[in-house]
Parts: sequence; structure tokens; C-alpha cells
Amino acid sequence: MSEEVATELNRLANLEGKTLYSLVNEMGKQAVEAHKHGFSLEEAVAATNLLRSARRSRMLLVNQDLWYFASSQAMKRTPRDKWTRMVRNSAQWDSNLFVARESGPRDSEQEQFIASLKRFVEDFFWDCSEMKLEASREGLVLRLAFVPEMPQEHTRGLFKLFEGVFNAHGYVVTDSTVKPGFLRALFKRINQGPLKA
Repeated sequence: MSEEVATELNRLANLEGKTLYSLVNEMGKQAVEAHKHGFSLEEAVAATNLLRSARRSRMLLVNQDLWYFASSQAMKRTPRDKWTRMVRNSAQWDSNLFVARESGPRDSEQEQFIASLKRFVEDFFWDCSEMKLEASREGLVLRLAFVPEMPQEHTRGLFKLFEGVFNAHGYVVTDSTVKPGFLRALFKRINQGPLKA
């Protein structure tokens, strides 16, 4: 191993009151166990960080059918503006945690935003079977396909969620299609800062 890694492991062993041998042995056992379950230690660390971030942002794991039903009922029984505003505002807040803030030259800003948003969808929307986010002359085109049993109301809620994420990064929706389990939206950049709710 490199000298940097050895020094850091030695420091960590001392902090935990262990020998370097016992710490490295423990790490090796965990690597073997992870491999037996079909993932790497790197994936385990990424999953742990994701779960901690999700918990910090007050997300919950919930059964898909129950969530679809609950969100559909909320949209039907709550004044529409109130529900969609809640979803959009929550998405803007989550965007600060999970979607990269733009920095650097204009082209790399957009590329960073696209890559970060793709990771966000992959990490949190397990029912999303297809995701495309591409730059066009008109702006950014987002296309998401979910499971076919997703209700229209829930898909509308997801549209507001993604609108909130894009708004937090200075984009507005200029065209959209929202159908049960499918949404497509065109977003145009209007300024450098986040939009007001």
C-alpha cells in the first residue's frame, strides 16, 4: 500500500485503540463479506452515505403501492396549489443536498448538473426504468419512464418535484408532457441563481 494510506490507517487504528494488523484484518473481512453479497466496499460506503443523506433530509423508505396511493389521495383531497407547492418546495430543498451546485465554466456547469441529476434519479427513484437528460438548442430535455401502474396524480407530483429541482438551479419549464408513469419536460436556463418559490 502507499505510504499515505499506511499513515492514515495507522492514525485510524490509534484513534480506535486497535493495532494496525487488527484494523487491516477487520477491513479485509468486510471486503470479503461485501464481495459475497455482490458489492464492493466502495459501493457499501456510497450506499451508507446515501442513506445518511436521505435520513438527514427526512426521507423514508416506503412500500411503492402505498406511496402511489397516498400521493394520489393527497393530490385529490388537498387543494392542488397547496400540494404541488409542498412538493416543489421540498424538491428545491432536497436539490441543495443531492444535486451539485454549479461552478466553473458554463459548459462544465451544465455537464456537472446533468451528471448530478442523473445520479439523484438513479439513487432515489428505483421505479424509474428510463432516464434521459440531454442538452438541446432550446435547453435541457428531461425524459423519465416509470412503471406503468404509476397513477397520473403521482406522475404529476413527480413533475412538480423535478420542476422544483430545476428551478433551484435557475431553470424554468417551457414545455411538458405528463402521463401515467411517464414525463417529458423542456427546461430553459433563465439566470444564474435559484428561482423564488
